[in-house]
Amino acid sequence: MAENNTTNLLNEKLKAREAEQAKETNAKQADEPIALDDASRVKVLSPARLVLKRFLRNKLAIVGMVLLIALFSLSFLGPVFYPYGQLDKFTTVKGMELDYAVCGVPSTFNKYMLVENKATDEFKNFVDSFIKELNNDEADEKLVERMGSSFIVTKGVDNVYTVKIKSAELYAYDNIRKEVKVGEPSAELDAKIKAAIENKESEFTFEGVSYQLVSKSKTETGVIATYPDGAEVEAILATKLTFDPVESGYKVEDEMISLALLNYQKENRFTYKGAEYTIEIHEGGSAKILDSTGKAVIDILPYSIRDISGKDSLGGGFKTAFAAVVNQMEAEKSRTGKFSYDVPQLDADTAQYLTDEDGNLILENEELAVNRKEISGEVRYYANYSVRKEVYDLYSPPSRAHILGTDGDGYDVLARIMYGGRISLIVGFVVVFLETILGVIMGGIAGFFGGWVDTLIMRLVDIFYCIPTMPIMIIIASVFDKLKVPPYERLMWMMVILGVLGWSGIARLVRGQILSLREQEFMIAAEATGLKTNRRIYKHLIPNVMPQLIVSMTMGLGGVILTESTLSYLGLGVKHPLATWGNIINSVSSIEAMKSYVYIWLPVGILICLAVIAFNFVGDGLRDAFDPKMKR
Repeated sequence: MAENNTTNLLNEKLKAREAEQAKETNAKQADEPIALDDASRVKVLSPARLVLKRFLRNKLAIVGMVLLIALFSLSFLGPVFYPYGQLDKFTTVKGMELDYAVCGVPSTFNKYMLVENKATDEFKNFVDSFIKELNNDEADEKLVERMGSSFIVTKGVDNVYTVKIKSAELYAYDNIRKEVKVGEPSAELDAKIKAAIENKESEFTFEGVSYQLVSKSKTETGVIATYPDGAEVEAILATKLTFDPVESGYKVEDEMISLALLNYQKENRFTYKGAEYTIEIHEGGSAKILDSTGKAVIDILPYSIRDISGKDSLGGGFKTAFAAVVNQMEAEKSRTGKFSYDVPQLDADTAQYLTDEDGNLILENEELAVNRKEISGEVRYYANYSVRKEVYDLYSPPSRAHILGTDGDGYDVLARIMYGGRISLIVGFVVVFLETILGVIMGGIAGFFGGWVDTLIMRLVDIFYCIPTMPIMIIIASVFDKLKVPPYERLMWMMVILGVLGWSGIARLVRGQILSLREQEFMIAAEATGLKTNRRIYKHLIPNVMPQLIVSMTMGLGGVILTESTLSYLGLGVKHPLATWGNIINSVSSIEAMKSYVYIWLPVGILICLAVIAFNFVGDGLRDAFDPKMKR
């Protein structure tokens, strides 16, 4: 038992002595320098670990890396979990005043031909201007001449104008075929014309009308008719009255309208296709055409009434009621009015017109409000009623459904920002990658070979430095617009063009580094071993330039993103509907829009700033990390 205690005591003393010796040894090693062949020294001088250690010491670089990770996660991972796409349009059902119909005085006259020939057909285009001159002169009748023809424009009742032929070239005779080729004279008049031409007569008289034969060419003779005073022939009727069928499906023919206008407020009756019709005049300038049974078949109105899309789909009863309200508003000098009528109903949820089992529209009596508006000097009356209608959800403010609201096209803003970030960041990397490839190739060749090769490449670099990038992009963008290049193809071309225009700076950097490296001992040794030229450049020289290239690429990414955003904001870059950060801001480029829709452009602007700042921070950190003069 005593022996065991003695043994344990010795063991404890030995352990204590070994611990003291180890402590003394460590203290001596701490005071002594580390040998060059010491493994710990090799580990401390490892280039990768040294660069990483320097980079991690830079707090701003760490902030930049965190920002970049956040931006890339938002742009590339965000759309995977976000339920909306960049081209998803959103709609909503809103209660609103639906403009149903519009009423206005026609700006031009409706012309109806009573005598169709070359002279009247050409003159028809000038009737509006001649009626305007007649009204400006406050005259009831005016003699006008046009292209060798004379016409008398007469003002009738209720803005019904009559154009009568005084003297005009009504017919043209073909001397080769010996027949009338323009106009349709009666058989007796046709025979008279042929006889006069055969007898080489210059004029003749038929039924009190004087006709002159005028040689137009060797193959054509014109026949000019001149009517005596008081015997002018009515050729054109012009009016702003509109003729609408009371019932849908009833066809209103021009010949019937012409007969009605000839008898309007005169006899107020006429015969058409063997049937008797009567014109019933109402107050306010409106009237009706009644058939022989007294049934109204046509409404005559001093207004043009159409549905809001411009189609003539409204019934005659609606037009009559609308016109009556307009007449009352004109008489009372009022800007508002109202009337009740049966109008189509809309579904409250789908905002579609309701139909019955047979597919007919369901109509209900609604009170329509009529509002008088002046647009470009013309007076219009709009009839509307309250409905719930499905519309695009434009400029919706931020909500639970749309975190950053919607834009002017009904797209979700956050979804557009995510997908736009993809494009902007990809453009930055692809352009910098292209610039680096071209710059390394051209700069490496110039720096290694020197001489006339260096001179030629550097002059080419100077040329590219002098190219104005923005004007060139404006010209190219206008060409793309003219050719209607698709958005994705336009994006590819933009990246290539920016890469080609931006390689010169990297070429100068690589050339300068290689000029200093090619004279060092390791390059002389590589040449002495017989290595090929391309291997010496791309296996020995370029890797030594990589630290500077990495810094240059990182610093250039922010600039490329700013350039792309600027081009897209100006409408020169990626086109709608493809989203980029630049064209998202472009959608609210006016001062009023920027004040009203801050939630659209402000987040995008912040992201662009953060991206540029982050790349600059990382670039500064890499520059310091690769700098051999930095303290350990």
